[in-house]
Amino acid sequence: MTNIEIINSFSVSLLQQNSLDDLLWSMTENIGELLDFEDCVIYLNEGKVLSQMAAYGIKNPVSRDIKSRIQIKLGEGIVGTVAETGIAENVSDLSSDDRYIHDEFSGKSELSVPLKYQNKVIGVLDSESSRKNGFSRHDVNMLQSLADIAAPRIDSAITQRDKERVEEELRKAVLEAEELNQSKSEFLSRMSHELRTPLNAILGFAEIMKLSSDHQNDPRVDNIIIAGQHLLMLVDEILDIVQIEQKYVTLNRTIFIVEPLIKECVVLMLPKADESGVSIEASIPTISVYADSQRFKQIILNLLSNAVKYNRRGGKIHIRALQNEGEYLRIEIEDSGVGIADKDMSLVFEPFSRFGPLQGEVEGIGIGMLITKQLVEIMGGEIFISSEIDRGTIVSFTLPQTEQGSHVDIVSKHLM
Repeated sequence: MTNIEIINSFSVSLLQQNSLDDLLWSMTENIGELLDFEDCVIYLNEGKVLSQMAAYGIKNPVSRDIKSRIQIKLGEGIVGTVAETGIAENVSDLSSDDRYIHDEFSGKSELSVPLKYQNKVIGVLDSESSRKNGFSRHDVNMLQSLADIAAPRIDSAITQRDKERVEEELRKAVLEAEELNQSKSEFLSRMSHELRTPLNAILGFAEIMKLSSDHQNDPRVDNIIIAGQHLLMLVDEILDIVQIEQKYVTLNRTIFIVEPLIKECVVLMLPKADESGVSIEASIPTISVYADSQRFKQIILNLLSNAVKYNRRGGKIHIRALQNEGEYLRIEIEDSGVGIADKDMSLVFEPFSRFGPLQGEVEGIGIGMLITKQLVEIMGGEIFISSEIDRGTIVSFTLPQTEQGSHVDIVSKHLM
């Protein structure tokens, strides 16, 4: 074959290979046959070492197997020297070159050329001959020409391989995270249900004791009821987290007027507000929203509860509703409490996060805001917070006013 025919045949074969492995094995076979070499090995530069990746001849006895696969350090042997210098070497008599590393072939002469791309040696093409002076100047030029043609294709294949490896590792990591999250959710769900049964029994017996004349004014019974109700509230919050994360949530969305529900929430919160010395004002026009009414009340109660807990005696809470841009309703709950520092703002929606000067004084385990955010979002809205230390906090959220305005529709997979 002429030089042009060899180059054309080699170039076509490169284009037909898809993976790095296919490319390298095709190259060694083509080089061996096109140039009539007894042996051909491709090394790839892996940083500090060169690894044999494909072979033709004695080193390749079966299929894509490399017999006694070896690695060579950069600068070591003839191959390592070529990788370090980027200059081809044609050693006519290996017996007089102490750099020679004996391998399966144990040849008498060796030709080694660099695979260079963008001035970087990405590998080495190496061939040995059973004869001294086994390689001519023509062989050197042809092997280097083929190496230069192949180098960009090899570099591209390496990049693709590395990308696929990263994607596969990421896929596995995501899968493991999902499995861990599923296990966590199942554990929390089972634990919550197991806790609910004895808690209800404890509360039931405490209520019966409270009805008897011997225990009507017994503070110990009152403490049992208060503590039990608090634990039951925490169990309910954990179940909410699990159901929302696993999309086991049933939404019964309708269009309704918000004023009666918000006023109902204010009435429910008044005893706790009065106990804390906090006043609540509401400015609610006759305006509608498209949402689940029970989940809407849960959101309002969560936000009002926080506004009371993180307020101060003599403080105020103002809840208002207004038409937002487009077809969205905006609810704002403003308090005059301790406020949130800028450094803590990112923790507001983190589960089990407690921060600020009152973190050891308020009830709860720090998941109420996460539940609130998730409920707002699954009903097609957004939640916002602005705050200033010692001046208070404004928490606002939007919800669609019409069915067409909603972008999210969660269908219950399973009701826990």
